[in-house]
Amino acid sequence: MITEILLSAALAAAPSVPSWEVVPLTPEPGNLVATTALSAHDVWTAGFTLDQEIVDGKPQVTFRPQVWHWNGKASSRVPVPPLPDGRTGRLNAIAASAPGRIWAVGDSWLRGRTISLIERWDGKTWSPVPADDDPGLDQHQLYGVAAIGESDAWAVGSTADAEHTRPMVQHWDGVRWTRVPLPAGLADGDLSAVAASGPADVWAAGAVADGDGVAPLVLHWDGVAWRRIALPSTAGLGLARVGAITVSDGQVWAVGESTTGGALNRKPLAFRLTPWGAVIERTPDERGQLNAVTTVGRDVWAVGYQYDEAGNTHAYALRRGIDGRWRRAAVPEAAGATLYGLTRVPGTGTLWTTGAMDGADPGVPTPLMARFS
Repeated sequence: MITEILLSAALAAAPSVPSWEVVPLTPEPGNLVATTALSAHDVWTAGFTLDQEIVDGKPQVTFRPQVWHWNGKASSRVPVPPLPDGRTGRLNAIAASAPGRIWAVGDSWLRGRTISLIERWDGKTWSPVPADDDPGLDQHQLYGVAAIGESDAWAVGSTADAEHTRPMVQHWDGVRWTRVPLPAGLADGDLSAVAASGPADVWAAGAVADGDGVAPLVLHWDGVAWRRIALPSTAGLGLARVGAITVSDGQVWAVGESTTGGALNRKPLAFRLTPWGAVIERTPDERGQLNAVTTVGRDVWAVGYQYDEAGNTHAYALRRGIDGRWRRAAVPEAAGATLYGLTRVPGTGTLWTTGAMDGADPGVPTPLMARFS
């Protein structure tokens, strides 16, 4: 009896094991690919819904932007006005510098032309803001955004013609978005993410053609110009790219994937960066693709997904401890989960991740949002 009492007391006093808590959302088809947090009561996520119908005997999918907001108790959908001219589109990234200064970017389509989509939250409503697309090209896409202040934000992506896809960077100066020149030699490539610690410390990451393959690309803005960061060779890793980057507390990390055998054999890839160079970190030798990264103190977290032998997807996460080792980390318990977004609540150890999971209909994903304390 005394032993049972002591055991019960010990269990009651023991700290709870941290785990992911999946937040209930409306189970309509779609994906939440990005998230940003201003506080524990102010978390935003962005992505798209999927409307499927059969046209002339073939399935046709229509994308529409969607945004959700967590107020500390529950998450609710925040309306995004319909796109003009009957266009469809999606949001690929979201970032905030203050409660009334939030940007979300993506792309939209109309009659074979793809144009950049930029939406701004003013504290009450979302509204579109014109991008500075090249009028001579028909393909423009934005994949990442960083918000520094009211008159300072960056968006990155790509623009393309019939022969080449080129990285694209646009800057908000408080009045308009304008394209910013990039270093020479980036004829084939794109930028997937951007992060900033201030006006003179902005980082962008993606991929660039490298001979017959694809290699990671990282650029740095020092307040005057963009400069390419020299990265260690990934030639022995096959096709490699970085799709996410973070900068905080003097740390800069970029993550992505490499493969020598197709999508089912992707392996995690991580770089530790400085303005003068980079180091490839040793990650677990296992299948996995990393789509987002953030820091919690001296720890680094990255999330994504992996395939099993049958080709099914599962949530995947790695955590780098203070000992410098990357290890498998806990993931939300959700069938068929893919993780795309990750952010930390400022001043806390709370993480938020977003993505998609299996829906009621086979092969049709529904949005996923989860919190880790």
